[in-house]
Amino acid sequence: MQAVRVETRHLAVSHDYSEKWQQVLDLLARLVSIPSALIMRVQAPQIKVFLSSHSAGNPYEEDEMADLGTGLYCETVMSTRRELTVPNALTDPVWDHNPDIKLGMISYMGMPLIWPNDDVFGTICILDSTENGYTATYRQLLAQFRSMVERDLRQIYNDKARAQEDAALRADEAERVRREFELLRAGERKALQALRESEERWHFALEGAGDGVWDWNLASGDIYFSNRCQQLLGLSRPAEIGDFKLWQTGIHPDDLPTVLADLASYLRQPQGSFVIEHRFLKEQNWIWLLGRGMVVSQDAQGQPLRMIGTYSDITRRKQAEEELQLLNSHLEERVAIRTAELKQAMQQISNAEKQAALARMVAGMAHELNTPIGNILLCSSQIQADVAAIARADADKQLSRKTLQDFLEKSAESSELLQRNSEQAGDLIGRFKQIAVDQLDQPKRSFKPGQIIAKLLQTLLPPEHHPRIKVNIQAPLDLVIENYPSALEQLISHLVANTLTHGFDGNNSGNIDIEIQREQNDITLRYADDGKGIIPELHGKVFDPFFTTRMGQGGVGLGLALVHNIVQVILKGQIRLESEPGHGAAFIIKFPANPG
Repeated sequence: MQAVRVETRHLAVSHDYSEKWQQVLDLLARLVSIPSALIMRVQAPQIKVFLSSHSAGNPYEEDEMADLGTGLYCETVMSTRRELTVPNALTDPVWDHNPDIKLGMISYMGMPLIWPNDDVFGTICILDSTENGYTATYRQLLAQFRSMVERDLRQIYNDKARAQEDAALRADEAERVRREFELLRAGERKALQALRESEERWHFALEGAGDGVWDWNLASGDIYFSNRCQQLLGLSRPAEIGDFKLWQTGIHPDDLPTVLADLASYLRQPQGSFVIEHRFLKEQNWIWLLGRGMVVSQDAQGQPLRMIGTYSDITRRKQAEEELQLLNSHLEERVAIRTAELKQAMQQISNAEKQAALARMVAGMAHELNTPIGNILLCSSQIQADVAAIARADADKQLSRKTLQDFLEKSAESSELLQRNSEQAGDLIGRFKQIAVDQLDQPKRSFKPGQIIAKLLQTLLPPEHHPRIKVNIQAPLDLVIENYPSALEQLISHLVANTLTHGFDGNNSGNIDIEIQREQNDITLRYADDGKGIIPELHGKVFDPFFTTRMGQGGVGLGLALVHNIVQVILKGQIRLESEPGHGAAFIIKFPANPG
């Protein structure tokens, strides 16, 4: 029989495999935090999106086709049969015109998928809409999933090869039956009877599609094995296993009770075919066999007399199932390990961000204090120099009235400047202490938050001074909480000041909406304005101390930092910003009604 050549171009992938690959792609997209994870299949002159991850922002749809020869990432991976990583196609002259850029996918990492006969199946790849260098850990993860897919491709290929081998075997057996029939047709009755028995054996071999044929005489216990079956069982001489009891000794002890019980159950009602899987001792090694059989002869009372069947070696299939089961059992463990690694990395990033925020806070404090302290030093130095000059003039008896008056005027101006800058420095330090110090010493009591805020806004935004600012407060009239009213007043005061300075940009015109709701023991306060909004790039910085977009224009950058400190330290809550340029800003604050 000639070697089997499997045509892989149209070789089908079953639903079980594609469903498992889909789960792998979805898991890969979540672990790497990218929008697209794909398995591509070549169908020259095109390439097809065979499977696509179900992830947000993924522009690729399953069964989508693309022409080859257009500069695709995957085409290069398939042609070179090597992995490819493109951190940013926009800055890479080799890739800055590839078609995936039109879909927003500017970074890529992919690996080839190869059939066992060295044909190219396609690629497994991940794509991102932002620059991504893809770490060694991501590469290892992609390589592991690629190995799993290629093991499945090997199993698909081997199953097809076995099916073709079985078909060729059936053709060979059919030809053998034909030749035996031609030789024995002219023989005597005994030879004709042997021919009919042989026909029954080979006919069943053709229908059962097995590797080896056995024929069991239930009355005598004798068993016949075909040459193929003898090879499969490792028998060098046909007489090695001549009856049913000797055959039993080759079955694994753990499998023998099940085999005998299933066989007895079948023989009691011999309808259809008998199928069993068990281990068998072959040349001191255990192999897995798939046995099929059927009763072909019965006596007048319906008792079975003869049974014919086949044996197939399924050792490789069992090994593949064990490998797959082992892979599945350890997949969750590996995912947990990768998740822990990601959490550790995120913790390191968080620590780095905290250090950076502390550095920005110290730099901002130094920057804001430099001016008043510098002015104080300048004034004190000038006063010291003027006093020394007056003292020398007095000692030399050259002190005039005009000189003394000039000294007094300059001293008054310097003292005023000293006072003003000292107050400015003191104010900065006071506000800085508000951020750095736990302020739980303020009185805690029961109050209605809607009334407290309404009274505060009448003071902060009196209609006669702010006629074009409209304030809308929605709060249950009977809502009473036990908390720190002064903290809530400071919170609203800083938010209003932020709106006037940044949201309304000094125009003194706009709308402010404040909504308070209670859900069980949690209070949700939503403060929103319809000002100019905040760009997304600044959302992660607005609560940092001394961060301001009005540096040099009177902005210190402590207002929202104080808001954040009040919410977390005093109210024991959380704050979230929602804003888009031109659509205002909303601060959503959630804290317990009674923090305990």
